[in-house]
Amino acid sequence: MTRRPDEVSGFDRVPPKETHTESDAMNYRFPNPFRSPRSSTSAFTLIELLTVTAIIAVLSAAIFPGVRASMRNAQMNAAMQNARQIANGLLNYANDYEGLFPGSFDPETDEEYSTSNEAFRLLIPEYIDTERVFAVAGSAWGPLADGRIEEESERLEPGENHWAYIAGLTNTSRSDWPLIVDGTDGNGTYARLQTEKGGLWEGNKSIVVRVGGSAETVRLRGDEEARYLPRYGYPEENALEIEAYMGDGPKLLDPAD
Repeated sequence: MTRRPDEVSGFDRVPPKETHTESDAMNYRFPNPFRSPRSSTSAFTLIELLTVTAIIAVLSAAIFPGVRASMRNAQMNAAMQNARQIANGLLNYANDYEGLFPGSFDPETDEEYSTSNEAFRLLIPEYIDTERVFAVAGSAWGPLADGRIEEESERLEPGENHWAYIAGLTNTSRSDWPLIVDGTDGNGTYARLQTEKGGLWEGNKSIVVRVGGSAETVRLRGDEEARYLPRYGYPEENALEIEAYMGDGPKLLDPAD
């Protein structure tokens, strides 16, 4: 049975073919699979921003003390290496002067030294050729040195030396006696504030180089106001009250201010 064209059912009809021009193909945009379903004009809410800020604050509080401690330990290690160089200069000096370290008196004028700067000048430039090892960044005693050593009057001027020195010892003195230590508060003790003299390590530790040449950091003791360096073998005593066990010859010299 033959059907007329107008009798063809909807299921038998073939949809007309779509035609695409070359310009249509060039203008076609493929969908971006990485595009967020949210509108491109949407922003973070206040709660989201506060949450991110709180997380950053918590992480900073947890990380910062560790970073600060690592930086402080690195600074102490660098300072201790400088103190070792000074000790080597002192030992070489003693080898040339019958075992005597620089004393507490000027060998030419016989005037008594009042600061460690004066005693350390005897090492420059024959035994130590730079001022840099004497200064420690952040110290209220000596944060930096200008490196001017050609003229004797320019060597270790006030502010260019951080280290205290026990003058009057020899290379045959007890090897565990302190020879070089961090500059104190002027009274043989240490402070808690870094901005104060004797407070570089905030009353926690002190660098010590001993007569025998060993160097170490020693944990300080005492109350909050006056921290002291414990004497080796007798930790209840202040190692910088030297007359009590070294006699009246040696003398503690703090840096020049």
